[in-house]
Amino acid sequence: MARREAAGPGVPAVKPARKRAQAIAQGRGRSERVVIALAFEVAARISARPLAEFRNDATQLANGLGELQQALQADGVVCALASRMEWESAAGAGLDVDHIVAHGAVAASLEACRRLREVHGDNLALLAGLTGPATLAAQFAVDVNAACIAFGALVKAFCAAGADVIVLLEDTDSECSSEAWQDGVKTAANIARFHQASLLAWNGMGGLAAPYALPLAAPAASGLGIITTAEVVPADADIELLRAWVNTVKGTDA
Repeated sequence: MARREAAGPGVPAVKPARKRAQAIAQGRGRSERVVIALAFEVAARISARPLAEFRNDATQLANGLGELQQALQADGVVCALASRMEWESAAGAGLDVDHIVAHGAVAASLEACRRLREVHGDNLALLAGLTGPATLAAQFAVDVNAACIAFGALVKAFCAAGADVIVLLEDTDSECSSEAWQDGVKTAANIARFHQASLLAWNGMGGLAAPYALPLAAPAASGLGIITTAEVVPADADIELLRAWVNTVKGTDA
């Protein structure tokens, strides 16, 4: 089976992955597809590093994610995937975004984004999964308005570092129907759009678009927009299974 995106005679060359992601964010890419497996932890295994160490070291992150990309040839990689990273990066300092972006896993992920963008340019789309405002409010014991402001600042930081897709991840829906949450997320979406990036919600909450999710065990060459695995891929996932998922979804020979 030939690559679906390969250009033939008289067919325009396919845009690089980041350009496709930007077109999707701007509403111009209705026929575009960007394929990204949520395989952040697999990169730690490739690097032969404990996950906690991997998440907090920008060099290991950038190198491991680069090796994962080389192995899978997806359109993008996941440079951050929540898992309480904002809480751990705060290290008791509270919901202080200036502190959070300068420490721990958040700082490492931001620097890895910058390095990957410098190395790969437009040929790689970068996705960051960030903790949503409702969960931040619960974790840091603040009201949802304060959490929304912090979330918007984190979205801005990751977009400025080179992220093309931000996925909002919530562990609770206790505030997600509130006006404050809706307004705060809308502001964050505008921030992302200003940077030519997309803000998606994992389950489409709050009226946000969701990634087009395909199970790792049942991929298909279908769907448009930002396409991800339907689950966070565990660290011990089989690389060949992941490669087969990417190949099938992209429409590429195995």
